[in-house]
Amino acid sequence: MIGKFSFKALVITLGFLALSTTSVKALEWKASCGSKYSNWFGTYTFHVKQGEVGGCPSDKKAQHSWKFSERSEVKSKGRIAVGQYKWSAIIDIERNCKPAYRNTLFQVHDASYMVAPPSWFGINGFNKFRTSENRFSDVDVPNGPFELVALLDIKKTSIKVDYYVNGDYVTSTHDKNGPYKELFLKFGTYRVNSNCDITQKYTKVRFNKQ
Repeated sequence: MIGKFSFKALVITLGFLALSTTSVKALEWKASCGSKYSNWFGTYTFHVKQGEVGGCPSDKKAQHSWKFSERSEVKSKGRIAVGQYKWSAIIDIERNCKPAYRNTLFQVHDASYMVAPPSWFGINGFNKFRTSENRFSDVDVPNGPFELVALLDIKKTSIKVDYYVNGDYVTSTHDKNGPYKELFLKFGTYRVNSNCDITQKYTKVRFNKQ
């Protein structure tokens, strides 16, 4: 009897610890600005047609060299607190034309309107990776699925993000415009001055506190 009760107590304890760990690390995702997307057993698929205006109010406004923005994204539920985190995913991009002038793949957002978020990572019109702080880089986008890793160091008044592709360091951003209103993450496709339809798939999406 003692052995049975001990085993039962051990199972309950391990289950509680696993649940607690998962609740700390897991993030739930929801549509951003009414975006249409699919999530089939952890595979997030975003499809945007050329000329299809996104659902956020700012997407309808002309800015710089573009008249509107296209968008299909998800955003994290709840607020991201101060701390160190790791976000990662395998990204597969399907399009039959040259890249858009700017296509954002991942964002650290603070709910500001018509203001650049603290950090984002994407692709420029030359099919090279770029960020919110650097329009150009020397790193070409792989011809096939690739792993994107973002290491976040969030403080009250600053956010530093290191970006890696297929295990290799690409670049960093360091925003010092805090304190921040409400931090959350976004991924999907958010682009301007596109040249054709696009489909982006994200698999093995992970978010962990370090």
